[in-house]
Amino acid sequence: MNPVQAAADPASQGATDPGGEQRPVTGGRLGGSKLLQGSISFIAFLVVFLIYVIWLGDKFTSTEARALDIHQNAPVLLLGLAVLVTLIAGQFDLSVGSMATLTCFLAVGLKVNQGWPFALVLVACIVAGLLGGLANGFLVVRMGVNTFIATLGTGGVFLGLSAVYSSGTQVVATAGKPQLPSWFAGTGSLGSLSTKFPAVLLWIGLAGAAVMLFLSVRRMRPPRFAERQWDAISAGAIVVLAAILFVLGLSSWVNAVSWTIAVLLIAALVMWLLLDHTTFGRYLRATGSNSTAATLAGVNPGKETMKAFVIGGLLAAIAGILLAANQGDASPNAAVSFLLPAFAAAFLSTVILSTGRFHVWGTVIGGIFLVWVSQGLIVGGLPFTWTEVVNGVVLILAVAFSSVFQARRKA
Repeated sequence: MNPVQAAADPASQGATDPGGEQRPVTGGRLGGSKLLQGSISFIAFLVVFLIYVIWLGDKFTSTEARALDIHQNAPVLLLGLAVLVTLIAGQFDLSVGSMATLTCFLAVGLKVNQGWPFALVLVACIVAGLLGGLANGFLVVRMGVNTFIATLGTGGVFLGLSAVYSSGTQVVATAGKPQLPSWFAGTGSLGSLSTKFPAVLLWIGLAGAAVMLFLSVRRMRPPRFAERQWDAISAGAIVVLAAILFVLGLSSWVNAVSWTIAVLLIAALVMWLLLDHTTFGRYLRATGSNSTAATLAGVNPGKETMKAFVIGGLLAAIAGILLAANQGDASPNAAVSFLLPAFAAAFLSTVILSTGRFHVWGTVIGGIFLVWVSQGLIVGGLPFTWTEVVNGVVLILAVAFSSVFQARRKA
């Protein structure tokens, strides 16, 4: 392991026994208690959903209804990825909701009010996100402003700009004005649930995910198992999991994936490759874990943090564009309320198939589970006004569990 990898994952350096000698982390530990700890929250959510199934029946198990939940909350989940990348760097970005609101207004307004070519509109939205992230990075890294103060301030600026641009009112494509492209908003568009992503591409992606899962499980081989024996066990486990998923209606889920959901999955895939399979991801985790050790290992923490803010701004801009596609208009404070569930999704990643480590797929899965928990209660009769309460409680629990796991890792 090189110094950067060691700085990025202190737990991989092993524990120290009372005699002062370092104990390496063994496959047995990884395949045992650590794996179990990382699965507790995931299993707890599954138990909750099982209760919903028994309680609500078809009202909760409807594939179209649950896919609609993901479709409508795709911008929230994208913001979860936006805050995730800065959290990995040890920073907080409180401006992503405001940036998404601003780009939502730009995506609709620049076409409807100014009549810009839509390709140029999309470029303007992306540039706005990149510049916003660059501004956050400059304030935090170059100016040394506290991350909370800096991003809270820039968030106010982004929100204020959206209000100034729209004169504090809703922007809608009314009759007599240029209309949004039919492929972008409306029936049968990017923002419509009825427009499905090609299923064959999803099946190819699932096959690749199965291979990656097999390789991941294969690396968890406990020392007491021979390599071929563990390979057979791993392959058998993947086959059993696939069979269970097919019984639970995997094919209907594949056929229910809209283009909006596909954009979310593609963004998550790119972020996963970037954060888990590139030197940037290793440097970023090293920065967030121990910036001093990262510096000694040859990493420039300021540079990596700046990149994190820029990527966060880009994802926030994409979230705003997707929100405009889903709604077909732009409203004041459209995405401001998304900040809490976005952070909840990111922090849930530390306890979803993890023991205190932020990761992309945990953010997506945790965010979806959070939505389904709220929707199950609403279907069961709870007023929708309780949604924020549920999100807040889950966020508190996620942070609490994450703190416990991290304390145990350091013990």
